Amino acid sequence: MKREYYGTILSLIGMVFNIIAFHARKKRTLLILHTAGTCFHMFSYVFSGGGMGIYLNAVFLVRCLAFLKAENWTKEQRKKLYYGICVGCAGAYILFVTLHHPSLADSLWSLIPVVGAFFGTYAFVHTDMIALRRVKMVDSASWLLYNGHVGIGALGGFLGEVFNVIAMLHAIWRDKKEQ
Repeated sequence: MKREYYGTILSLIGMVFNIIAFHARKKRTLLILHTAGTCFHMFSYVFSGGGMGIYLNAVFLVRCLAFLKAENWTKEQRKKLYYGICVGCAGAYILFVTLHHPSLADSLWSLIPVVGAFFGTYAFVHTDMIALRRVKMVDSASWLLYNGHVGIGALGGFLGEVFNVIAMLHAIWRDKKEQ
């Protein structure tokens, strides 16, 4: 079986975890499920050759665990964590570019999910699930672009982001209806 197929299978599994995560009513449950999805996506990029995806998902794994620990912190403390994770995302980008020497076009493509990661990380600063999901949609848009560029190996990631946005919109609608 081709490596890309393994990547696709792993990204599809990650997709299922993330879709379920965005339907969670509690942030802790969302973060736990998102951690599992992140692990599968990270390994899917190993098989599909999506280098920047590997580096960022490693940071995202730390991000999920850190925000799980910071669940009861004040918003100001969570913002400090946000800045630290953003430095980690920027560092992952610099490390990727330094080690892999991608072309200018690939460097720019790889920058798209880094910018999205700033939004995705900021989403976890919020305790309000509606606000969290709204901000997280910007992150999903960046991954749609990046996964579309990576190709078939990131098919699960691409489809996952489409379904993530649908799941987030549905959850926002549901939560607003219940308010």
